Amino acid sequence: MNVLIGVISPAAIWVMPRCFVDQLRQEFPQHTFLEAWDRDTLRRLLPEADVAFTPFIDRDVFGSLPRLRWVQSPAVGVGSLMFPELLASAVVITSARGIRARSIAEHIVGVTIALARRLPHALRAQAAHHWAQDELEGASSGVRILEGARMGIVGLGAIGVEVAKIAAPFGFRIAAIRRRGDQPRPEGVEDVWTPDRLLDLLAQSDVIVIAAPHTPETKRLIGRREVDAMKRGAFLINVARGKMIDDAAVVEALNDGRLGGAALDVFTTEPLEPDSPYWELPNVIITPHTSGSMQDYWTPLVALFSENLRRFESGRDLLNVVDKIAGY
Repeated sequence: MNVLIGVISPAAIWVMPRCFVDQLRQEFPQHTFLEAWDRDTLRRLLPEADVAFTPFIDRDVFGSLPRLRWVQSPAVGVGSLMFPELLASAVVITSARGIRARSIAEHIVGVTIALARRLPHALRAQAAHHWAQDELEGASSGVRILEGARMGIVGLGAIGVEVAKIAAPFGFRIAAIRRRGDQPRPEGVEDVWTPDRLLDLLAQSDVIVIAAPHTPETKRLIGRREVDAMKRGAFLINVARGKMIDDAAVVEALNDGRLGGAALDVFTTEPLEPDSPYWELPNVIITPHTSGSMQDYWTPLVALFSENLRRFESGRDLLNVVDKIAGY
């Protein structure tokens, strides 16, 4: 069987180290491993592949891939694979769902605490050698205690469930939105609502976490109507995709105080444009799509692929199979 490894990206940090290809060759000597380290090579080798470990299958070459039966994405988001021809085919898609869940959940809790304690202001004061005690103490400081605060999680997948596991013992009261409301309620979550109750969730939440998958249904999920429905002074945390929020509406609400702050890890255009108003807002924490940063992402990712390859060989069910209808 030909297995094509093309875990590449325009961002160097998301290109898999070559040593893991050597590891796979040693672990599976019965298969032929093909390597692609650029898009042109990937396109050229795909027709020879039975299995592809890659985030990219270009739509215009898909019709010439008679052997391809399974694609393992190295990411959670699989939007680049959701074109009609692949969706209609028998090719199975699996994702990296869950590998970064704990890292992202810790990031979410961390930036929420930073916003509540006004740490961005403290860090700016530190850089200016300014003793900001008067601004960071007292009733008018804006510093908050989070115990008993309401957190609304939009998207109760691996990340949302992990956030709840951390945030509930911290003292948050948690409600969440999930596409299927009939599934069991996860640990730490008081209420689970379906998407038609999004405005209710926004209205009651002190902290709103966007952790839903990016699909046609969730594009601009947080628009002007949703921002207007939010509880005054709420924090908005987005670790999903930038295109899921209306930037103009969010910036306006941050400027006029309707939103108390935001922590944004993903943006409509990445890298974030130098002239984006987000850079200048004092109540915004910007991270460069690194909420899932880990000391070693590749070892668990390759372990997932190895387990799935064994399952694929023996005809067993694969892990993290993508629902082609739902888009994740």
